[in-house]
Amino acid sequence: MVNFSKLGYNSMDDYSRDFLDKLLISNHTYEFYVDWDKVFNNLKDSIVEINILNSLNKISKNNLESKFREIISKYPEVIPLLPSILAIRFKDVPLLDMADKTSKLIEFKSENYDLDDIVEFSINTGLLNLFNNIDDLYSYLVGTEVGLDTNARKNRSGHVFEDVVGFSLNEKIKNLDNYYLVKEDSNIAINRKKRFDYVIYKKDIPILAFECNFYNSTGSKPIEVAHAYSELQKDLDDVGITFIWVTDGQGWKKMFNTLMDVSDNIEFIVNYEMLNEKFDNFL
Repeated sequence: MVNFSKLGYNSMDDYSRDFLDKLLISNHTYEFYVDWDKVFNNLKDSIVEINILNSLNKISKNNLESKFREIISKYPEVIPLLPSILAIRFKDVPLLDMADKTSKLIEFKSENYDLDDIVEFSINTGLLNLFNNIDDLYSYLVGTEVGLDTNARKNRSGHVFEDVVGFSLNEKIKNLDNYYLVKEDSNIAINRKKRFDYVIYKKDIPILAFECNFYNSTGSKPIEVAHAYSELQKDLDDVGITFIWVTDGQGWKKMFNTLMDVSDNIEFIVNYEMLNEKFDNFL
């Protein structure tokens, strides 16, 4: 059961109301939406190849295929760039050909390619025709990279919340003598291999271990995590380290009762705002 009195509450009901009232609407910081450094870094090594292919936008539709073949033959280094135009990351592109009822891999490697396969693929996917419909391939690829980067938002979301919590913890201890914070610490001597999101040390002795996660929606994963953390609490109790689960997100509004049922062994479950308000209670 959550130690509500240690957190400064008069009752479990007071703790529960405060937890639910202070859940963050989102953990999406400005950095969540687009990783611009990643976008531009993914293109910077292909500037020459982009400019070579960009010349196709000046070729008439009737001559486009022959010029495309000529460019590929003369500058095979442009070949690995072609899947990116279709927002494909990998260089071996799988294809099911409905016409001849076969499936194969189209290889987009500059050192190992089939010219006819690449041309046929580029014609039938509309990639080749695209060159007659855009003015600047680089600008187009920036947009494509932004779109691909949105697929990374789910992973970025978890890391963003960890970073936010870490920043807060650093602020809390920066003026305390002999305290320091370690991120992704796997040096805690318990009966399992475990890397904690954060551990606070006092005079080189670990005293507080933190796990952080954020749930925008309901599901089985948060409950599985709660079960796992109940076992983790026991291991940390054995070595005299306080475990603090920092979890947040609107998903808990519909799962809170279940959270309490499966987390009866966890002493401290707080959200981000509560962590900031109650941190001194842990020292």
